Amino acid sequence: MVLSMVAMSGAVLGQEVQRGGQERTFNPGVGGANDIVVSEQKPVVFQGEDDIDFVGQDGQPIDASNLIGVSGNAEGIPLESPVPEDQELGQYAIDGRAANIGVTVQRPRVTDLEVFNERGVDVEGSTVQEDETLLISGEWNFQQAEDLSLEVTDENGNEITGDVLTQVDDISQAQRDRLQGPYAQNPGKVANPGQRGTETGIEYLQGLGQFNQSELNGTQRLEAAYWAIDLSDQDAGDYTITVEGWDNLDFGAATRSTVVSVTGDENVILDLESDEATRGQNVRYTVRGSSAGATHYVAIEDTDFRNNQVDERVFRDVEDTIDRGTLDTNGDGQADLAWAQLEIDDDTGLGVGQIDSTYLDDTSVDVNLYEADQNLSEIADNVGNTEDDLSLDISEGELSFESPAGTYIAGQEEDVRGTAAQGVDDVAVYVRDQGDWELVDINEDGELSQQDLISVDADGEWEERDVTLSQANDILSIPGRYRIGVVEAVDVVQNGEIAQTLTTSEFSSATSEQTSIIVTEPTLGGGNSSLAAPFGATSPMAMQDQQNNTTQQQEQQDRTWVFRTYNEQIAVEDGTVEVTGVAPGLDEVLVVMIDSRGRTVTETVSVDDNDVFEEDDIELVTREGRELNEGQIRGMVIGLGRDTVVGDGVLPGVDDADLASLESWIQSFGAGLTQEQVSERISDETTDEAGSDDLILTQTFRYADAATSVSAIAPQGQADQLDVPGFQTQTTPVETGETMVVQGLTNRRPDDNTITVEVIDGPSAADFDSAATDDWGRNGVWSVNLSTEGVQPGTYTLEVDDGDNTDIVQFQVVEQGADQQTTTEQPEAAEEGNETTTPAEGNETTAAEQDDDQAGDETDAAAGNQTQEVAQAGNTLEIQSEGESLSYTISFAGTVEAVEDQTEESDEVRDDGTVVGQVGDGDASDAYEFVGQITDISAEGDLSSATFVLNGEEVEPGDLPDATANNSSMVAPAVADSPA
Repeated sequence: MVLSMVAMSGAVLGQEVQRGGQERTFNPGVGGANDIVVSEQKPVVFQGEDDIDFVGQDGQPIDASNLIGVSGNAEGIPLESPVPEDQELGQYAIDGRAANIGVTVQRPRVTDLEVFNERGVDVEGSTVQEDETLLISGEWNFQQAEDLSLEVTDENGNEITGDVLTQVDDISQAQRDRLQGPYAQNPGKVANPGQRGTETGIEYLQGLGQFNQSELNGTQRLEAAYWAIDLSDQDAGDYTITVEGWDNLDFGAATRSTVVSVTGDENVILDLESDEATRGQNVRYTVRGSSAGATHYVAIEDTDFRNNQVDERVFRDVEDTIDRGTLDTNGDGQADLAWAQLEIDDDTGLGVGQIDSTYLDDTSVDVNLYEADQNLSEIADNVGNTEDDLSLDISEGELSFESPAGTYIAGQEEDVRGTAAQGVDDVAVYVRDQGDWELVDINEDGELSQQDLISVDADGEWEERDVTLSQANDILSIPGRYRIGVVEAVDVVQNGEIAQTLTTSEFSSATSEQTSIIVTEPTLGGGNSSLAAPFGATSPMAMQDQQNNTTQQQEQQDRTWVFRTYNEQIAVEDGTVEVTGVAPGLDEVLVVMIDSRGRTVTETVSVDDNDVFEEDDIELVTREGRELNEGQIRGMVIGLGRDTVVGDGVLPGVDDADLASLESWIQSFGAGLTQEQVSERISDETTDEAGSDDLILTQTFRYADAATSVSAIAPQGQADQLDVPGFQTQTTPVETGETMVVQGLTNRRPDDNTITVEVIDGPSAADFDSAATDDWGRNGVWSVNLSTEGVQPGTYTLEVDDGDNTDIVQFQVVEQGADQQTTTEQPEAAEEGNETTTPAEGNETTAAEQDDDQAGDETDAAAGNQTQEVAQAGNTLEIQSEGESLSYTISFAGTVEAVEDQTEESDEVRDDGTVVGQVGDGDASDAYEFVGQITDISAEGDLSSATFVLNGEEVEPGDLPDATANNSSMVAPAVADSPA
């Protein structure tokens, strides 16, 4: 091998050591000297080196085995020659003494390989044009051991190095600027004629061995080695470039390769990931066939933008995009195009960017690519002079409106939500009556601004929770049928301002969706499982008057009663009442209870998100701490309607009266008023007030001492034949071995109280098990089962106890097969053994109460001054074809149905009162019957291509809403009047 000047050894603290000593007896090129002078500076040798000789400074040979490792893993290990590829790294010294002369063993490595195109850009691993000259640069750490050799092979494995090497005159100035060190001073050294190495064939070397001492100018290291290659005569394809040590050091990290792809494309081209997209999607584009490091402009002109509003954000600032902006080509102060500047990637040879189609119109969009290295002024001078251009077809994205669906109760909080196509970032909600679309103040801050936009999440869903729509836009505060819709934000926002109104044309041309919405009055109803009562089914009063113990009727009572009574009573011993019901559209209700002496209990109860109001354990105690009088109690639940004020808004001494004001006013009533007077005063200021839309439910019940009694004893097989509990106890003898049913009546609250039944006397009373229950319905009817298995015939005494009072009844057990006769026990004024609790101290009962008690309980419901309106008249609309095809959409505020035999199966009548159909092409006419007003009519095509006949008279399509404006369409919920 040859001569080396230095080797850097980590152990030598950076000193440069000449492997060949002062006489330079080592050269890394072909045919050079190969002696390594062993010294105290410990020159470097490399794993895998062969054909090297170790000598002392006096020139005498040194046996490699005398060099023993003195550091790291090499300690104590002798050096071998040739040096094995796995020789331990570290320092080796004579006799293993670190102070003695020696050498350092290192691993050979090619540390870098670069391929520079004519722009001076590293395209290693990338694509290049076939007519480009390339500059190869290699760096390695064994410069003093071996020069680097270059090898170029084609994709078939053929070695073509000699065929592609070229002269320095063929490289560009940018490539010359890449040369460093002696190569920069002697650029002609890049040329390489090739040399024949020992047993290696022709080698194309670069390194220290290719320079004489004067050319090195005293340096002992090179920054890199360089070769120039020309692939212009080669076919397009992949070429492998390899640099490595020319002799022994061509293994492992001492060799490095890269592949460059040579393309024969003569023109720069533009590729689109897809030639169509839904507006809002991102579309990837790629510039191919250009040189690494070249820059290109890509542009879209103003006519392809939504509303001609040029926006540079149409080009995303991603991947190979280095800049973007807009360009005014004619100096009128308006942007005429948006542009993005791309730089061709060094590694891939491609320029990649993305188009955000959010800002583009739903049309065929032209994407223009300009020549490399053009500037914007040149483009402005000739916008049409493009390198390549492609069309991208943009279609409108879809929106949906999911909630509220169909019906909205004024005052109610609703989640407003829907879905949006990919790429839609924000949406705005609008409503419409007869005129323009109006923006909804979705955040309810009292201002219409971009803060009212709703963001679309990553799943394509948009939602704003708990919106009181009747406050967000006053259109929805009045009962009626309206349209509610959603629009993509970019269609309604310009220059940072959101459109507060949209014409029907503007709404339709935008990315939008709409649906019908019916606004109804707030309501009050009993129970929490159904709205049957407030919408005209059986009223609470009618329900509570029914006395039937069947399961179906009991469940219906539970749905409509507001005050939860048992046997139409509240026991004094329980002392509290539960109030529960539904109040869609209300935030809170006021509960009022009035006794026979006009004393009141009030409680404000919140309505939850499910429209349910519920309050457990309201004490029947006044604000002053006095218990309500026993007897009839009139209960009221009051809610404020859409105007959210009490009555006409004025209470004695209070303007803008709210529910809290009403409660304070009721609490201010003095003594001396009867129950009826208090009720009338409340009604006069609420539901009976002129212009009031207040709501009220009333229900009467008794406040009485706790009472539990037995109403029937019978065999289990006759349980379904028992009469409604009354003032008599029905007993039927029970045969031994049968199970008997004990049924009774109570006014106690279940769960809080337990009724126990025990046989206390008789021939074998001890053989009966006791029974208990804490489960009964609102009618107060309870029952338990007792077994007579093993019991002797005879007369027995049974006791029922609810914890505060008892009832004692006798019954008979007879032999099996004995004749049975029903016995009815008449109640006596003071039957021995029966016990009842005495009235609580301080309670008073008047003659008026007794009359009320005998008259029975009453319950009624009212909902302000609402009345039911029923549509009376029907109308017929006929659409007659004039020969041309016409697709139409007509919206009705009312009911509509197709006339049989005059519409096609393809014509559709939707649930929201909209009909969609087509006439022409063989369909002469369509006809519909409807009640209500036509609110909107639109068509795909010219409406004048059809004749519209309303009730036999021809009407211009635009006049149809006015022609039907007086038709009745709304049906309000039927409710009972407030108590007189």
